[in-house]
Amino acid sequence: MIQQTATASVKVDGDKLAEALRRVSPFMADESPLNLAGVYAESQVGTLQLTASDGYRMAHLTVALLFPDGNFLMKGQGVKDFSTRHYNGAEVEVRRTDALPDSPLLMGDVSVDLEQTPYINYPDAVPDNFDTEAIIDTKTWIKPIRQHKPEQVGVVYSSAGCLMFLQSHEGETVACESLPVQMFSGPDKKVAYNAGRFRRALTSCGAGATVQVGDPARPTLFEAEDYWHILMPVAGFPREIAISNSERESIKWAVEALEAVRKGEAPGLVLIGGGKFYLQLDPGRAVTEIRLEEPRLAGAAAAPAQTQVATEEKGDKDDEEGADSGNPESEPGDTSEDPEPTADSGEDSQEADEEVAENDEQQ
Repeated sequence: MIQQTATASVKVDGDKLAEALRRVSPFMADESPLNLAGVYAESQVGTLQLTASDGYRMAHLTVALLFPDGNFLMKGQGVKDFSTRHYNGAEVEVRRTDALPDSPLLMGDVSVDLEQTPYINYPDAVPDNFDTEAIIDTKTWIKPIRQHKPEQVGVVYSSAGCLMFLQSHEGETVACESLPVQMFSGPDKKVAYNAGRFRRALTSCGAGATVQVGDPARPTLFEAEDYWHILMPVAGFPREIAISNSERESIKWAVEALEAVRKGEAPGLVLIGGGKFYLQLDPGRAVTEIRLEEPRLAGAAAAPAQTQVATEEKGDKDDEEGADSGNPESEPGDTSEDPEPTADSGEDSQEADEEVAENDEQQ
């Protein structure tokens, strides 16, 4: 895809060219592969297209700017050198030194070497099956990333409201932030990104962007005026924990307080069990007290009461059956009757009573 022209020379606004290169050059590869370690320029009749990619993302800018007609793969070092300069509105001359394929491109006083390795067919890298679209204010989406400095972000694209889960280097979800959307259409999607690359993609679009998502495993497209950017997602969506910063700080304090009790640094009362936890710091307490209860589910705790009720109902039923038979104490099949008291048993009782009376009189 490299078609270099013969010797040509044009004058161009130096600041506009430097700004255009600054928009795309951060997304080229550092050193390898060689055909990605630079910026690919396509110029035709006053329209300049610049493309840069490192394999994870790709930036493409179209700008109305004079440039020698043809296609050039400009090596990264010369691009960086020119893009960091300021020309205060002055024009610079851009020209080829000669018609040789390996001859550099002179941009003012900067010599930019050209790479001969063919550039990638970048249009094929852009998916065409996007079905979710959101128009956003990029600053409001960048703010949570700047504040929490996460390693990874997970974005929930939803008609009910977009969310961003921010994951730290340690793999902990440190925040969940609502993301304002100016317009949303399409099915809900969840996509995870490298936080730094996601932030740069948003920043490169300017104040506003249209975000398009198709297959969550394929690149996401960010579009702005005369500019588009695609970004590959990453595997592993952050844990979706929606805890505010104040709640997170409260939990952190509770963990630190419990650790102080465990180490004996502060006395307290700790109750654990039944699916509940209670901690009370008590400076007036001499020693720490730990109370443990067997954890039980609510249903299991209610089971004994239900058993007792069933037992009482069974007892009542047995009483009713006994009353119907006329002898509640008798067992089924037992036809014996209570024995009648005998005369001997009566006399024995009378003698015992008289003996007790005589003892009382002697006392």
